[in-house]
Amino acid sequence: MSLVFEITSDLAMFRKGYTTTSMVSYPFIPPTAVAGIIGAITGLDNGAGDIAYGARFWNEMKGTQVAITICSPISWYVTAVNLIKFKSGSGDMGEHIQPKHQFLKKPCYRIYIRNGEIYEKLKMRLKNDEFVFTPYLGVAYAIASVRYLGEFEDKEIDEYPVGVNSVVPLTGNLDIDVFKSRTIHKELIPLKQDIERTVLKSVPVLYNGRGKKGVVYVRKRGELELSKVGDDVVAWFEPW
Repeated sequence: MSLVFEITSDLAMFRKGYTTTSMVSYPFIPPTAVAGIIGAITGLDNGAGDIAYGARFWNEMKGTQVAITICSPISWYVTAVNLIKFKSGSGDMGEHIQPKHQFLKKPCYRIYIRNGEIYEKLKMRLKNDEFVFTPYLGVAYAIASVRYLGEFEDKEIDEYPVGVNSVVPLTGNLDIDVFKSRTIHKELIPLKQDIERTVLKSVPVLYNGRGKKGVVYVRKRGELELSKVGDDVVAWFEPW
């Protein structure tokens, strides 16, 4: 069984780790950000009271699998953000800088969750439409709305080729029909972190940025985990 919910906002920004003041975003929500949203909904302690970059909620994510569908066409918005230029000990808070930030406009993602210790707790929160902490998409001012779609049975895929609605992790012996898919992009995204937000594993993925109209056609799945969840065919990331 899988839990399915959609999460939307007016904007989002999932900062790539190599960027600093001028921030560049991943083109969609990565699995690491999904883990943070699960933690916010269920109220898991991240340990920020002891260390600012704490992420203890990862201890509760073991065995959980996720899949991610991009529901709205990817659209970018670049603007300058007014920041205070602060140097420790100077005492001068009056100087400002305006570095560029890259945002996603009107993002919408469908998130699929299965297995793991957090499953039942997340299910209860989603069904009751109650969240312990406010969910947001990457940055605190991108407050998100969450809509629970239900719990669905995973069904095996028997016929190929098949159009996959979700982001597709690149695995061994995977065969993609590029021409039938029409538009395919490749990205390297973080999959898993430790409790101090150090990236433990990244994974290359394929995705179609046209929203619900876009699919990635798989001729041969190889080592990829595929299943039908409701009306969607989704590709699962490996368990955390």
